[in-house]
Amino acid sequence: MKQINNSMSSLKTFTLLAAIAISNCLNAKQFLVGPSRTYTRPSQVASLVNDNDTIYIEAATYSNDAVKWTKKHLKIIGLVNNGSRPILQYSGDIPNGKGIFVFELNGAADDPYIENLVFDGAQVSDANGANGAGIRFQACNLTVNHCKFLNCQNGILEGNSAVNSSNVTLINSEFFNNGYQLPNDPTFSGYEHNIYIGASTDTLLVQNCYFHQPRGQANSLKTRAQRNFILNNFIDEASGYGSWELNIAQGGLCIIMGNVIIQGNASSNRGIIGYDAATNALQDFYFIHNTVINKNIGTVQYFNVVPTSGITNFVVRNNLFVSVSGSTTNMLSGNTPGNYINNNNVQSNDLNNFGFKDIANGKYQLTAACSTAIDAAINAGNSNTAYPLLPKFMYQSVDAPMYARTTQGAANDIGAYEYTPNVSIPSLSGSGLLPIKLYPNPCYGLLQIEIPEGLNTGILTLYNATGQCLRTITINGQSHIEVDQIEGPVWVVLGFVK
Repeated sequence: MKQINNSMSSLKTFTLLAAIAISNCLNAKQFLVGPSRTYTRPSQVASLVNDNDTIYIEAATYSNDAVKWTKKHLKIIGLVNNGSRPILQYSGDIPNGKGIFVFELNGAADDPYIENLVFDGAQVSDANGANGAGIRFQACNLTVNHCKFLNCQNGILEGNSAVNSSNVTLINSEFFNNGYQLPNDPTFSGYEHNIYIGASTDTLLVQNCYFHQPRGQANSLKTRAQRNFILNNFIDEASGYGSWELNIAQGGLCIIMGNVIIQGNASSNRGIIGYDAATNALQDFYFIHNTVINKNIGTVQYFNVVPTSGITNFVVRNNLFVSVSGSTTNMLSGNTPGNYINNNNVQSNDLNNFGFKDIANGKYQLTAACSTAIDAAINAGNSNTAYPLLPKFMYQSVDAPMYARTTQGAANDIGAYEYTPNVSIPSLSGSGLLPIKLYPNPCYGLLQIEIPEGLNTGILTLYNATGQCLRTITINGQSHIEVDQIEGPVWVVLGFVK
């Protein structure tokens, strides 16, 4: 198995110092875009940049400014001002026929890093395919951190038939109201989605992202990648008319773990996870420690499996499946895989009385009333590629650090959350964030940690993206800590125990 990109930052934003530290190439240049700067629009620097350059974009709204980027290793970073990020907003059809940001030249536009940007309103005409995207990616290796995609035909559309080894990393990002929709017809969709990942991707990592309200009949996430790591996300169809929350279109190695997945009350197909084909070389599906919520009254399929053969492993273990009363739920429809393991899951058709913390406000943490889930998990072991099947983190918000997940009782708990009566997990709004700052991130050796008063006692744990512990630090009154000898570049994820 190829190494996953070390690509998870759990902090709210980078400081300008941290962003500059990423650009460690001696010959790289920096460009500043802003309403009062020499360059007032991102498109004005597209022909000026070279490989390894960094473009900083000040917080403002940049209207109808689509850009094709043609250089490698670019860092395109929004500068946050009082919580506001740069907004790349388009109205009408985009003339390039693809998207607001376009990377279409494999070998010439590879390895972009994009942070702190909002992509709003990407669409192209029906004659050009009606699949406009916030980011249209046809090169190799993409990293997106702390971005938002809304009102687009596709939030991110990735794919190039000439590529088969790209790695795509999507972290700390939000996807809202994306998909194709005819005017005044919210129930109709083409084939556009919050995210579409093509077969050109070898490894996809989606972690700590928030998907909600897909438009038309869009999937929240559709992927054809060879390897899929979908970890610690909050995927909520809400009142949208979406199709699958997760559409695994070609199989592959799928590690789907630690997510909250919610089917809304108006879903177009009443199906939550679709497994469409078994055409990738790997065919191993692991669905572990997720909390799956169904709010649709009717006959609902948690999983729909199309292939009649070819699946090596299909493991469903330590999950919560909780539905509204009045619905009929089926764990599996379509075809049963030959090596189907469905054990140690909790099912209930009484959502309102199951005992979650506050379902009206999107808090699906366990309370003491969730007795069937607490201390009830079994050891799920490892995947056949030796990936550990126990989540290391718990989602709270795209704007907040993930919580480190540790066993609180005699055994782990079933579902996406560990019952932690002495720890308060904030709501999706991001209130109650842990304002601990790490920089530079990704780290190349020396990591700076700033700790505000009130949080400067306890234990701080640093992890990489795959959950490997890098360092454990006891805090006893310090406001600033330096951690050296971190072999990088590596994304550092924060776990904090008060």
